[in-house]
Amino acid sequence: MNKSIDYLPLGTVAERELVAGLCRGESASYRQLYDRFSPRVYRLLLRLFADPQLASDALQAAFLIVFQKIDRFDGRSSLLTWVTRIAINEAHAQRKKSARKPPAQKEEHHGPRNPEEAHGDKELQVKLAALLKGLPEEKRTALLLFEVEGFSVQEIAEITGEPRGTVLARLSRTRAELQKELTGWCAQGVTESSVKVRGREHV
Repeated sequence: MNKSIDYLPLGTVAERELVAGLCRGESASYRQLYDRFSPRVYRLLLRLFADPQLASDALQAAFLIVFQKIDRFDGRSSLLTWVTRIAINEAHAQRKKSARKPPAQKEEHHGPRNPEEAHGDKELQVKLAALLKGLPEEKRTALLLFEVEGFSVQEIAEITGEPRGTVLARLSRTRAELQKELTGWCAQGVTESSVKVRGREHV
């Protein structure tokens, strides 16, 4: 799976130069950081919380925190991991403060290839969305960070503040649970070929 430019790592040297520019207060460095990381972080927040307003508010607040506290970045994790952790924590804090319920996600409709395939794909998407929505938040977060955003287990541990073994076990259990649910669903009338279309873009 090819990654878009905002998914590509900066590299150690480039990251150090960017952090140095941020610490000096260079506006170009601020712009580079925001332009490179904000689209990815926003998409993640939107997937996690299903609330565009919350995702937008948390994103802006998170980057303000990053800009204000860049001198505290110690380089033990990547800059993207650090920014992502701040954004998720800020979203949790804002949601708790506002006690706002996330709106229901709207289904996207695409031109059908044929009635049978369209029906199967729609059922699959609805089923996957329901399964993900029903997961405990910590499981949904780990799964999306790993399957959709491409973070490593170690990076997820740094983002969530949990031991690597805990994250690894959680991912293993969650994927097994989803597979079991989908397999049972197949037995009730959905073809295996329909389920196999699930990839990162469907998670």
